[in-house]
Amino acid sequence: MVLKEEPRYWFYPDVLKNLEQPESEQVCVEIIRPTGSQSKEFTTVESSCEYYKNDQPVDSNGNPRDVIKFKSLRTEVKINADYILRTCVGKVKNLKIQKDGEEYSIENGAQLAECSAYGINEIVSAICNEVKSDVPTDSKKKTSE
Repeated sequence: MVLKEEPRYWFYPDVLKNLEQPESEQVCVEIIRPTGSQSKEFTTVESSCEYYKNDQPVDSNGNPRDVIKFKSLRTEVKINADYILRTCVGKVKNLKIQKDGEEYSIENGAQLAECSAYGINEIVSAICNEVKSDVPTDSKKKTSE
């Protein structure tokens, strides 16, 4: 078995009409492919359950017992976007933010993680999905120089 490794490449998110812009103006993000051990840090799963008052997992004497019926079960998957942006995003090109009448550029993943501009969530979601995926996608990409 031979697996392909592409440690760095440019990713062009298909959001906010980015791919409709001339190539020289498109937002592109340098993706640093995560190692196998880093990948496990991307998501956490939290589960909780609520019991009926008369059907608790422990009886009044503190002895464990079987619960017959749950009131509710809840599972939540959380994506650690901060970790992904800070460790798996290198350079960012052509992303400008306007704040208080001044314009500045986002140049790396750490700055992207701190950004609170409108529309940034779509870009961050596309980047997180790209980094989490373990297969080449159809998105526009270029090998990093």
